[in-house]
Amino acid sequence: MEIDYHDGDTIQLDFDEKKHYYTVEGKYAPSVTTILDSIAKPALIPWAASEGAKWFLANYESFSQAELTPDAMAKGIRGAYRRKSHAALDVGKQVHKWCEEAILWKLGKGEIPLFPENEEARNSINGFREWIKLNNVEWHTVEEKVYHRGHKYAGTVDATATVNGEYCVIDFKTSGAIYAPYYLQCAAYAKAIEDIRGKEIERAYVLRFDKKTGAFEVGSSVEILDNFMGFLGFLDGYNRLKTLENRNGKG
Repeated sequence: MEIDYHDGDTIQLDFDEKKHYYTVEGKYAPSVTTILDSIAKPALIPWAASEGAKWFLANYESFSQAELTPDAMAKGIRGAYRRKSHAALDVGKQVHKWCEEAILWKLGKGEIPLFPENEEARNSINGFREWIKLNNVEWHTVEEKVYHRGHKYAGTVDATATVNGEYCVIDFKTSGAIYAPYYLQCAAYAKAIEDIRGKEIERAYVLRFDKKTGAFEVGSSVEILDNFMGFLGFLDGYNRLKTLENRNGKG
């Protein structure tokens, strides 16, 4: 796809969805999420252990009755967190797809989307719908691919909109909480949008939709420049690590 910038410049941005891999003019461009994946997530370790323990409690009777071998039991415990993570990812994809189609419908570019059958996805979507009811939202774009020419990173912005009179970037989440790195992610998207449009983003929204209750949680920030400077620190670190890795350990 081509991105047309406000100053007349045009670049070719390509995206391999299976690999989640962006290229610009044939050269790799790291994504915002890939860059921020370098942030340590200490809560994941006890969560993974907890999922393994839950799997054990649900299956230990089969083990005691010799229906499961020790190796199978160990494999099940080790893989429990992956199965949970894959299930959560699938729900997130369903929610993002519904939100995308709903916004496209509002923009006159599609049909009203059908509700998914998955209960957790439906709960999250109801949170999205409730947030819209309580705010004055004028949608502009959805699932927009972006590239920052100066810092050479890419990404996909869930949505841009004018919300209660402010020009905003919006990121949808179905996670268990709103985590601090999400604000750096939104700031990176905001600055890429500014590079493309030549128009300042006034506020960044992180909207979390709870999969169990259907409630929504709003995180918003006007500290976009400060958050962007934080993101650039991780971008510098990411680029340096890639340089060292490409030396094949000879550095």
